Order: sequence, then C-alpha cells, then structure tokens
Amino acid sequence: MPKLPPLPGSKAAQRIESKKQAEQDRKLRELVLNGQVPVDVGATVFYFMTRKGKLRRLELTETQAKQLEEGALAVVERPEPAQIEHSLVPAAVAEQMYALSQKSVRFLNRKDLPIGFMNDDQVKAQQAAEAAGEVQEVEDEPTEGGEESGTAEAAAEGSPTPEGSEPPQS
Repeated sequence: MPKLPPLPGSKAAQRIESKKQAEQDRKLRELVLNGQVPVDVGATVFYFMTRKGKLRRLELTETQAKQLEEGALAVVERPEPAQIEHSLVPAAVAEQMYALSQKSVRFLNRKDLPIGFMNDDQVKAQQAAEAAGEVQEVEDEPTEGGEESGTAEAAAEGSPTPEGSEPPQS
C-alpha cells in the first residue's frame, strides 16, 4: 500500500509546511545577501508597503531613488530568524525572489507589471489610513493582475473621517 501524505492540519503536515517555509526563507535570504546593494543614505525619501500593509520609508540618494523608479533596483524582504528586514537588490535578483515568493518583493517597477507601485496620492491616503488605525494586511498571492498597490486606496476609501480630521474619540 502506498504511503499517504499526512492529513492537512495534522502535526506532521504542519512540520512539513514549516520545513518548506524555513527552506524558502533560507533561499530568499541567500539571494538577498548575495545580491543586495548597500543603501546610500541621502535626502530622498522613498516609500514602500510592507507585507503587513504598513508604509516604510528609505532615505536614499537621488541616484538610488531614480534607479528604483526606473526598475533597475527593487525593495525586497530579507527574512531573518527574528523578523523581516528590507533590502535593496538589482531587478534580476528581485525577479528570482518573486519566482520563489511573490510577497517577498515589496517594490519593483517592472514595465509590464509593477509591484508595490504607489503614486503620491496613494502614499498620502495610506499615511492617513495608518494614522486612523486602518491597515489591511497584504495577502500572499495577489488575485487578479498581481497588482498589490490597491491596498492604499481600499484602506483610504473605508475611512469614515475626512482627511486631516481626528477620528471620533469614544
């Protein structure tokens, strides 16, 4: 009789799943560490969205910000044992990471399918949503079109308070 795979949700299945996740994290971390570009700290502020739907900022030189805008560089997650850090990598490394885990790439301005791209209005809307405490977590595999930047708009639309005003205190 052939050996059946463990039942979904069983301890054995969870062990297998967590082993797969650890192996994927190791591969992703290796890709980042081998390809990452040091951040040149500068006066240009660049915003990107984390997996948890929070805005994070990088303070870069104008050159690096331009490389991000042109799609030569990408912002990716670097899974560390205790938490997730973010790094800059060349677009080719980001594409390899995207093949392993779509959510590991937080910003890559690809011509055909940009990832995590937000215009200034979306950034402002996201900042307002975060200030009001309304943040949506980003799902692992984006559904239609693979575009993740809709979270800023969705969070802003659900906001009952006009921009700039304080939410009602209870």
